[in-house]
Amino acid sequence: MKKILLVAAAFLVIGVACKDKTKPVKKTPVKKEVKAPVKKDTVARKVEKPEPEPIPEKPDKYFLIAGSFSDQANAQSFKEELVEKGFESQVITRNWGDNSDFYKVSYMGFSDKGEAIKKMEQERIQAGKEDVWVLVKR
Repeated sequence: MKKILLVAAAFLVIGVACKDKTKPVKKTPVKKEVKAPVKKDTVARKVEKPEPEPIPEKPDKYFLIAGSFSDQANAQSFKEELVEKGFESQVITRNWGDNSDFYKVSYMGFSDKGEAIKKMEQERIQAGKEDVWVLVKR
């Protein structure tokens, strides 16, 4: 009986060892998107802030007039004298209104009326500038 048991056990071991083993089902791997590694910039850079746009200046509208001439050549000559003295002089003409046939020679321009009046008052105190007046250019 021992022999039968021993032979049965041997067949059992051999049977188990020789048994067809089923291969495990291969899983298809899911492909993940591989992103290229991001290169980090190791150089410190100064961040430049955009410069604000300059506020445009208002054009001059108020002018201190040093002289008014009926002859254009005389007005131009006086203007050149003022330029030589360092003033930003110009000859102003009008095609309408009172005194439109006169050439006015300015020597200072302002965009602010109050500033122009204040400067006129300061100028009139000086000798030889008592007749300075403000022209409003439209």
